[in-house]
Amino acid sequence: MPGADERRQVRLAALAVVALGVVLGAAPLLVGPPGGDDAYYHAMYAQQHAACWRDGVLHPRWYPGLNDGLGGPEPRTRPLAPLVLHAAFALALDDAVAATSLATALIPPVAGLLMLAALRRRGAGPAMAGLVGAAWAASPYLLVSLHERAALQEAWALALLPLVLAPLLPPGPAGRSEALLGAAAFAILAATQLLVAFMAGVILAAAHLAAPRRRALGAGAALLLGLGLGAVSWLPNVVSLGRIQGEVFASGWFDWRNRFVLGGADPDPVLARSMLLVLAGLAASALVTVAAERGPARWLGAGALLAAALATPLSRPLWEVVPGFALVQFPWRWLGPASCLAALALAAAGRARVRLAGGVLLVAPLLVVPLWEWRLAGGAALRPSDPAARVAQAATRYGVPPILPSFPATLPQGVDLLQAVRRGAEARRAVSAPSPAGPREWRFLVRRDAPGTATLPLLTDAAWRAEVDGVAARLREDAGLVAVEVPRGYSEVRLVQVRLPEEVVGGALTVLSLLALTLARRQSR
Repeated sequence: MPGADERRQVRLAALAVVALGVVLGAAPLLVGPPGGDDAYYHAMYAQQHAACWRDGVLHPRWYPGLNDGLGGPEPRTRPLAPLVLHAAFALALDDAVAATSLATALIPPVAGLLMLAALRRRGAGPAMAGLVGAAWAASPYLLVSLHERAALQEAWALALLPLVLAPLLPPGPAGRSEALLGAAAFAILAATQLLVAFMAGVILAAAHLAAPRRRALGAGAALLLGLGLGAVSWLPNVVSLGRIQGEVFASGWFDWRNRFVLGGADPDPVLARSMLLVLAGLAASALVTVAAERGPARWLGAGALLAAALATPLSRPLWEVVPGFALVQFPWRWLGPASCLAALALAAAGRARVRLAGGVLLVAPLLVVPLWEWRLAGGAALRPSDPAARVAQAATRYGVPPILPSFPATLPQGVDLLQAVRRGAEARRAVSAPSPAGPREWRFLVRRDAPGTATLPLLTDAAWRAEVDGVAARLREDAGLVAVEVPRGYSEVRLVQVRLPEEVVGGALTVLSLLALTLARRQSR
């Protein structure tokens, strides 16, 4: 047990990490809320998820306020943890824009504290754990993701990464307790962002294959248990890719061939410059530990360099052949895990001057990356309590039309959104206003002079089930909208969203894995 003096040092280190993290996360917000690439989507997801909670649906599968009221199956393609966390923030603050600001301010201090906690579990002293925790909180890739890209899912995942890598990298896991900690952390990581979870799995697999004394069985078991624990989130995410226009995730703007650092073809030159600076800082930091240290520090530094190389054209042959790499979309995403490995290398260094020099080099790019530039202009709040029309108008401050467009890749296969929106206006005129109108069910009154097809103003989706006058009915698709056969005269059409098989299987796997985790913990005690 640590003594009183050591506990005091740990508290001081934690306070210093939190203070630095809050400044780095919140200071740019004094200019304005997050306004980077993904800020609009995170704000809309938070607003819609919180609105569903207000209507009594805690695990929504459909966001009714999107796409001019046609809805959208957004939650199935998104990991649950950020949706739940940001919805809680939005509900507490009654503003989804403020929710994204709060998340942005919290991520750096949380990242630093989790790094500090992971290193303390590995036996690091308070001062060294605090120094590396501060370096991770100030990691340029993390802060560029936050402030330039507004990639909140990825930033939360990076904050969690030390809890996965520290216990599971060779020579770990050191016993059942470490393996279970790594499994639980990997489950939360998979429920936060699949891409970072995939990259963490690749790093762990490569490290254990290269390690002279392997404990690959323990690490592999931990990853499998983590996948089971997180199945309620990631399994529907993965299966949904076959039902939506997921090919968009790996083409056009997201084509990895144009996104290498030093590749010279990135369509976003400002972001390309930021990533080049990130690469230079972490490569210099890793080189210091490789050149000046031996043992784990050298191996971790070398791992950081190899992971960073995956962001450059040198790795193009791997991107061509390794399954899953294309879905990472941007090769420079590997700079996030590489930065974590560089920080862990500093923690393993035996000399204080090496840690100090490496830490300074790692965070040095912050001196020339203007984190305050990507800010949202002032405007109305995105309140979960507001009707859809008011939310749509408030969303125009992001520079989008007030139809609340979905991200194209998450739309069902074959849906042309503009065509569906035009068809939706016509469909609304042919039926009554829905009552209720979601998020649990929709009821329309339809009148036909002859039997035929009634088109309803909702986007098509695999989880719709329909009843006509209380009798199950077969669904069709009409220009991306739901359509159903109705008889002559007046009919009541009821639509509900049901659980898909992958959601049931994912939930069952999570429950079984929780039982296995509980049993393993009892045995370890």
